[in-house]
Amino acid sequence: KTVCLIKAISMTENGENKMNASVGMFNTFLTCHWFSDEAKEIWSDFNTLQGWLDVEVALAKAQAELDMIPADAAQVIAQKADASLFDMDRIAKGIKETMHPLVPFLHQFEEICGKEAGAYIHWGATTQNIIDAGAVLQLRKSHKLLMKGLDDVLVQLAALADKNKATPQAGRTHGQHALPITFGFKVAAWHEEVRRHYGRLTLAAHDAFSVSMGGAVGTFASMEGKGRAVQDKMALEFNLVSPVVPVRTSCDSLSAYLCTLGLMGATFEKIAREIIFLQRTEIDEVEEQFHYGKIGSSTMPQKKNPQQAMNIVTMAQMLRSRMGLAGMSMVRMNEGYAAQEHLIDLLLPEVSIFAISIVENMAQLSSGLKVNADRMLENLNATGGLILSESVMLELARYIGRPAAHHAIYNAALASADKGITFETAIHAELADQQLPDELDLKTLLVPQNYLGEAQDCVERETGSGPVY
Repeated sequence: KTVCLIKAISMTENGENKMNASVGMFNTFLTCHWFSDEAKEIWSDFNTLQGWLDVEVALAKAQAELDMIPADAAQVIAQKADASLFDMDRIAKGIKETMHPLVPFLHQFEEICGKEAGAYIHWGATTQNIIDAGAVLQLRKSHKLLMKGLDDVLVQLAALADKNKATPQAGRTHGQHALPITFGFKVAAWHEEVRRHYGRLTLAAHDAFSVSMGGAVGTFASMEGKGRAVQDKMALEFNLVSPVVPVRTSCDSLSAYLCTLGLMGATFEKIAREIIFLQRTEIDEVEEQFHYGKIGSSTMPQKKNPQQAMNIVTMAQMLRSRMGLAGMSMVRMNEGYAAQEHLIDLLLPEVSIFAISIVENMAQLSSGLKVNADRMLENLNATGGLILSESVMLELARYIGRPAAHHAIYNAALASADKGITFETAIHAELADQQLPDELDLKTLLVPQNYLGEAQDCVERETGSGPVY
């Protein structure tokens, strides 16, 4: 199984123990804890090999049903299709020596099945047919795990939004105070975006999860005129799509799925970055879960860093950086081209592990997020009502028109900041200077909770927590 640190202990000539640690972000002790163990296990060499075996079994079964190979041979192939029977080191060595990804596996499988049954393994298929179909089976397992995680994220975000649907907060644009919102409104927007990604991934998965058994160039030439039937039977067996033209150079559906994961990653990076911003000492509006023993710095004991949010940002950037490669993998010459085929082979495990790990981390982050409502209100009132300039302007516009009202409140806002006077005092002074009617109810207009618009209704509609009419 995949572990954080794989240790290989060997004896040197002088008898000293020598420890070699596996490298790579998924296994090194520095970062292995970022990533989902279950996702890593899906893409282990053992499960990759088992995926190939499952495809070979389905191929033999379909061909036996169509009288292309003996039924006895198909039964033996199914009985012996167990990855634990294989010498993994031998396969790895064979791949290195032959420079072929599947032949060493086939040779060993033939030995395990015996001469008679082994002669009918891989009948009429080509290497990419098996490797791609096996990878799709792994990808589908990853997809189920991913969607389960997204369900959890949606539940956590809905609960967080509903709990804070009336918690006033300063809405910001370009990093500056803009208008009042509620924290629940912000979270509901995250929820809606994640929900849309859920739908996009569902559609993308349907197209991506297919099995192609067209043979060397995709024409079923080696299938005795029964290629379409073989492929359809295998697709039915695995509940996968059977493409009309199973040419090896078609990778648009898989690439689209990977790019959809990249878009999802961008949303989670955005959410994580927002949490990092809101956890800044000067803002202090939210804080990711902290437990005794969590350390922010080796030299500054007071540090409580948003480490999980930053891990999400890092993983999301790694995920999104693969989107260009997914597009490159589509550009394949002729009816087969290994250079681009290899790209998708390398991308599927990485991108799947990234995506699932991001989702799992976000579920943890959102479920334990501490909301400092008092600090939100304090920041909301920090400008002495300037955040409500639109509210005042629109009310004044009823009397003097919007352009004149904008000019007057603009002057008042500048005077408040330059002279160090309250916004209310500055408004009264500006209206007096311009000899404008001073009939505004500023005591009401300068209360943030009075200018939240339909924020709470937006939350209730998105989370389903509102009244049923």
